[in-house]
Amino acid sequence: IFCNSVTPTEPHLQQWLKEGVTIEVHTLSHPCPILGGRNFVPAKNTYHGGVDLLNNITNNLPVAFRTPCCDSQNTPSPRVFSELLMRNNPAGQFLEMDTSVFNIFTSEDKSLPASLLTDADGEAKFEKYVPFDSYVVTIENYPYPYAVGSSIWEMPCMVPSDWEAQHLHGNNNPVTVEDWKAAIDATVLKEGVFNFVFHPHGWVQNTQMIEWIDHITEAHGNKVKFLNFREALERLTKNMLGGQPLKAKNGQDNGVRLLDLNNDGFMDAVIGNETVQETRLWDPKAKRWKTSPFPFRLAHIDRDGNRSDSGARFGVLHPSGYASVFISNETVNGIWHFDGNGWQKDQALGQGLEIGGQAIQTANAGRDNGVRLRDTDNDGMCEIIVGNPQSQAVLKWNKSQRKWLPPNFNLPKNVQIVREDGSDNGVRFVDINKDGYLDVIHSNEVRYSFHLYVPQPILGWGIGWTREVMSDLRNDGNAIPMIVRGGEHNNNGAWFHSNHLWVQNEDTAHLPNLVDRRSFDDLLRGVMPLPKSPEDSAKAIETLPGFKVELMVNEPLVMDPVAFEWDEHGRLWVVEMADYPLGLDDNGKPGGRVRVLEDRNNDGRYDHSTVFLDALPYPSGVIPWRDGVLVSAAPNILFARDTNGDLRADETKILFTGFVEGNQQHRMNGFEYGLDNWVYAANGDSGGIIRSPGKDLSVNIRGRDFRFHPDTLAFETQAGQTQFGRRRDDWGNWFGNNNPSIGWHYPFPEHYIRRNPQLAS
Repeated sequence: IFCNSVTPTEPHLQQWLKEGVTIEVHTLSHPCPILGGRNFVPAKNTYHGGVDLLNNITNNLPVAFRTPCCDSQNTPSPRVFSELLMRNNPAGQFLEMDTSVFNIFTSEDKSLPASLLTDADGEAKFEKYVPFDSYVVTIENYPYPYAVGSSIWEMPCMVPSDWEAQHLHGNNNPVTVEDWKAAIDATVLKEGVFNFVFHPHGWVQNTQMIEWIDHITEAHGNKVKFLNFREALERLTKNMLGGQPLKAKNGQDNGVRLLDLNNDGFMDAVIGNETVQETRLWDPKAKRWKTSPFPFRLAHIDRDGNRSDSGARFGVLHPSGYASVFISNETVNGIWHFDGNGWQKDQALGQGLEIGGQAIQTANAGRDNGVRLRDTDNDGMCEIIVGNPQSQAVLKWNKSQRKWLPPNFNLPKNVQIVREDGSDNGVRFVDINKDGYLDVIHSNEVRYSFHLYVPQPILGWGIGWTREVMSDLRNDGNAIPMIVRGGEHNNNGAWFHSNHLWVQNEDTAHLPNLVDRRSFDDLLRGVMPLPKSPEDSAKAIETLPGFKVELMVNEPLVMDPVAFEWDEHGRLWVVEMADYPLGLDDNGKPGGRVRVLEDRNNDGRYDHSTVFLDALPYPSGVIPWRDGVLVSAAPNILFARDTNGDLRADETKILFTGFVEGNQQHRMNGFEYGLDNWVYAANGDSGGIIRSPGKDLSVNIRGRDFRFHPDTLAFETQAGQTQFGRRRDDWGNWFGNNNPSIGWHYPFPEHYIRRNPQLAS
């Protein structure tokens, strides 16, 4: 039961405790939001006061916190975590768990049956409960506890809460109960946790709660355990962490870190404190923990007993993809790799880690020196980044020279990861432009900047964070919201979610949905995207569920493609408009090509390219026909064929001519093979009076598309005027478009009308 201001001696409290519940912290005064009024002090008082009050209830030891209104507002700010939950109150009391973030099951989770994720009408079952579009204190498809800042557990709540349900479809709606059943069924399949949120306001009836509980016991039996938060915490500490809590007895760093050591998709644990130095690897098949030694302490303890991070930095520094750790402080130095069974020190990799002759230290006397491991160039191996007031560097392991070398770029000017005292300086590595590379965004109370990573030298930018999008002092009205703000409570409440930077604190509570925000599009406004490599371009394409994109061919095998078609041999015929828009000489010189691509090693990618025909004026279409191809290149439609087997055209003849040239974007184009064995093509909006050499033919195609037969040279207009790409479906329905219109359907073929002389066309 999450409580606000209660009387510790209230008799009901002892009865509830005997019944097995715990009484947890919900602040003293239930402020919504907890951070508001441009004043941090009330938030601090209501939180720490709540912790103190509930510790004064006999037989009660609170362990968990829930932010008021977290199911209806953006209240669980990172500032709440950093500056409240991770700190002790004046009496030295602290909590070990938060329950304010909401998990949403979505159709992206392919491990779950669609029936649990979608309603009968095909709409998303759980996303409909999100109270507003910019409600962003959520995670997706992860119904598991996780650690925030290595010091507090997050036990995610499940969507919907009873408030979210009544907000959508009223009190006591039976749909709510059915969706709760689906959510618990999904949670059981994923062997996760279901943190159930309901209130004493009549939004759900007791009988509905009993119906849901009965479903659990009948459908899942002993697969489900009903726990209070203390029991959940005890199980996590005992089973996952071998008896070592995230927080030490004084509420500070206990040297416990959670990470996936062997890249198997399951979280493991490493523990390094004055009592235990252990690695705990989860074996999903045996469903047990495998333990082995860990080489050093992860928590630094000073002479007064204060505890802090010893400076261990985890990342990937080995080709296996398993975890590595780099540490350099006053007592331990080196790089270790996890090999699947234990940690092995890499003597070679640990040598030469210095800047200007000075050894790199990850921490000094518990002070963070701003050393981070990040894979900056997407090669699967981390670089070592150093950013503090004395040193800025990026180091990459050089395999051939077997030493650490700077990769010809550094952190941007004025960008330091930590301040002089080791506190956070507001630097984050985030892929803002979605090119697969980490960019640098920096914002504090003094200045801000945003730099894009450039993977290859281009347009005067070298490799690295060389493309400055913005940078200035904080007196600019367009400044990026502060990530940190300085002072005793440094964290400003910034996080990245759904392609936005969000900030929630006492100074943003007056804004819509309580948050300041910058979309990635806003940050990139006016920034032209850099060309991507073919591989990165393919990765950047977003597809609907069930579809995927594979790279088939790229430059230099093909260039400037505008149309393509396969033949019966699996070869790909491509039209290249290399002369667009002004010709090869900027004076109209033709330079279009027809190219044929072959996959000669049968690996599914084209590896051989031959120019079949060139010097064409702005060609726009191609289709194999007989022993050659048809090509559209106004003013002509051509037939070209290879007679000696070298895949180069030896014979070319004009089948039809008279198509208006004009604007290259409005020329006739093709082709599509019809079910009636005619070849169809688009007018292009330019028209023309079409003739065929040596044949008595004159057809005005103004306002019409057309079809023709390459063998007989029959030629007819067709209903519809398509700018580019007249296409049909498998039932013979024809479709077209123009620049402002995404598509038209041409329901009645013109040749059916034309055969009835009594019907006006």
